[in-house]
Amino acid sequence: MSHYQQPPAGQNPYGQQAPYGQQPPYGYGQPQSPYYPPPMPPMGAGGPPPQALAGQGARLGARILDGIFMLIPMIVVSLISAAITEAADAAAPLSALVSIVGMIGVFVLYEPLMLSKSGSTFGKRICGIRVARLSDGQNLSFGGALWRMFSYFLMGVVPILGLLNILWCLWDSPYRQCLHDKAASSVVVLRNA
Repeated sequence: MSHYQQPPAGQNPYGQQAPYGQQPPYGYGQPQSPYYPPPMPPMGAGGPPPQALAGQGARLGARILDGIFMLIPMIVVSLISAAITEAADAAAPLSALVSIVGMIGVFVLYEPLMLSKSGSTFGKRICGIRVARLSDGQNLSFGGALWRMFSYFLMGVVPILGLLNILWCLWDSPYRQCLHDKAASSVVVLRNA
């Protein structure tokens, strides 16, 4: 025979069970669920800057004006280069070097430098738009602005890709970005919105 005894039939061997549905005593209130913070956005998901997005007409107008503003220093560089060549035929290599360095200088100093400092070029400022980082709405870094410009011209070398790049903002959603904007994680917004 075992040392353990069975309880008599009808009795609970583990003591009394508490009745269901009783309210806690006065002063204790209902049990509260734990606090959970709101969900975080997905990794890498940047929100749009607080400014309104620029329209395609303003973007096109700014690009045309910027082309005119860049043409003026390019003409000056070309005139200097021609004057060097005219002065002496032996100076042709120097003239070519002045042209190349001058043209690169115009491209690098105009758009990337201005975008990194103020977010807009002269043409963009006249049209009331600026280029901003997609993640936080701040100005692009100089490297980011240089990459944006370089990718614009690199895509322009391939005819279909160049056309696709500039038309992409017509159907892009939700930020109306061209492909060079996507490459630089930038967005074009209104300046004073």
